[in-house]
Order: sequence, then C-alpha cells, then structure tokens
Amino acid sequence: MECSRRNSFDIVLSLRNGRTILNFQKLRRTRLFPRDWTTGMSSHPNDPWKKHSRHWSSVGQPLRPGAEDIAFTCGAISEWFHSNNGTAPTLLVMGVTPELCSLPTNSGSRFIAVDKSAEMIGNLWHPRPGAQDQAVCADWRQMSLAPATVDIALGDGSLSTLEYPSEYITVFGELRRVLRPGSRCVIRCFMQTDTPETTDEVFADLSQTRIGSFHVLKWRLMMALQPDAEQGVAVQGVWNLLNQASPDLRLLAERFSWPIEQVRTVVAYRGVKTRYTFPTRTQYCEFFTAAGFSVVQVATQNYELGERCPTFVLERVGCEREGR
Repeated sequence: MECSRRNSFDIVLSLRNGRTILNFQKLRRTRLFPRDWTTGMSSHPNDPWKKHSRHWSSVGQPLRPGAEDIAFTCGAISEWFHSNNGTAPTLLVMGVTPELCSLPTNSGSRFIAVDKSAEMIGNLWHPRPGAQDQAVCADWRQMSLAPATVDIALGDGSLSTLEYPSEYITVFGELRRVLRPGSRCVIRCFMQTDTPETTDEVFADLSQTRIGSFHVLKWRLMMALQPDAEQGVAVQGVWNLLNQASPDLRLLAERFSWPIEQVRTVVAYRGVKTRYTFPTRTQYCEFFTAAGFSVVQVATQNYELGERCPTFVLERVGCEREGR
C-alpha cells in the first residue's frame, strides 16, 4: 500500500511487510525552501531518537508538554495573531512534537516542522487535514528556509539536545535569519536549579515515594548528574545509575506502581553518549538577550517538576517589521 502527498516537497509512505518506510523525494526549490532540504538528514547509529520515536506513546510529562503548556502556547499564538491584524502565521516547529504540530490555529496558518531524525518524522509527523503543513528533515543549525519567512517558532525541550553555548548560538543565529523582525519564539525549556540537587537527594525522595512518575525520576537524575551546562550530561549516565540501583526494571515499576512501558523508556539511554544540557534560568535569559531576543514572558505550570520546565516567550529584536 502506498500513500503519496505533494506540496513543496514529496513524501511517499510505503507499507512493506507490515513496516512503514519513509522515502523522501527531491525537494523542489521554492521561495520558502531555496536550499537543499536534506542538510543534516543522516543520524548517528547510536542516536537515542531512533529508539524514542518507537515508544513515544510511553513518554509523558514533564518530557512532553501537558495540557497547561499547550493552553499557554495557544494563548501566545493568539496574542500574536490579534496584534498582527489577524494575519495567518507561518509557524516553525523545532522537532515534530505532536502536541505542537497539531495546535489549533486560525484558518490559513501553516506548520513547518524541522527535525534531523528521519525516524522521528516517519513515526510522529501527521499533517493537519487540509492544511499546507510540511515536515523537513534538516539540522536546526542550517534549516532549508528562506530568510524572514517565519512568524512564530515553537519548541519543546529542543534546546537541551544542543551543546551549550556553542550550538545554542548557532541555532539562534539561524532562527534570527528565518524569523521576521517582531516575530516570536515560544519555547519550553528544561532548566537546572540554581543549586543543583545530588543523586542521593533524588533517591532519598524516591525511597519516601515523593516522586510521582518515572519520567520525573529520570529527569531529576539527569539534571543531578550534570556538572554544569557547558559539560552537559551523557544520557547513558541515567541508565547506568538506575541499572546499578535497580537492575530489574519490572520490580522498580511494580514497587512504585508505574507502567512498565514508561520505565522501559530508559533503555533507550543504554550505551548512548549523546549529551543533554540544562542551563539555569539566569543562563537562559542572558543567552536569549545576547542572541538578539527580548524575553517577553516566562511561564511555569503546576505539574510535578513544572518549575524546571518554563516556557519562554521571546521576541526577535531587529529593524522595523518587514512587509509580507
């Protein structure tokens, strides 16, 4: 069975032997996509995102945005819409987070999702029916988008997958290139506390059943293992730590009444040297300002660990707003 869709680029999904294969055909050069869209398409053979894409349904808060986060993001988009005379926005999504790519927006808006993992796109990308939405397999550091063609950039934890500060600088330089002056970024960030906790403190809370979900445990351990944002933390460190503390994941799940499917998501970290980074709030704000963005608002939600997952609303600082 084969299903084809043709917009600015062609995607062909073929069902062979019960598996969905994503085949990308040549992108036609347009005003929006003037460069080779396959930049950054190859991925490391030990890339955890290949595994994440297969069990994304088992990932939950705070690693994925919750209803509160989505409501806030929708409000930020609506505010931009009304302050721009009802103009239908072009929205860039850093990644293919389903909750962001399916946000309800006004008629005529379009989403462009950029992710360097073909597996994530193949497993998670679902364009809205009837919309001119597109997914591009590319690196955020060199996106195949024309300058000043995006109104709003969205991201969910995207920055923590980058090296700090070098790749943050490169990505935000690219965002400044593709965003129109006066446009906005709405990005949920994973944030280190000013005084990082230790792994012993995390396990002490776990023993007292003060950690409500496995995903919270995983993320607190990840942040506790990070020496500083510049060094980041290798994701395999969380697997090593949990494997030493509780080699039998099923027993861990049973003890705390956590779904085994959620607990097994940590297996994606085994042997993976990919590093995540968690700057502090001060580091985030100072960086955004230096990168040419003003911090309009910072919102935190009330779910567990929500205080470490703020959403930043940023405005691109620059010359007067350009015509469309």
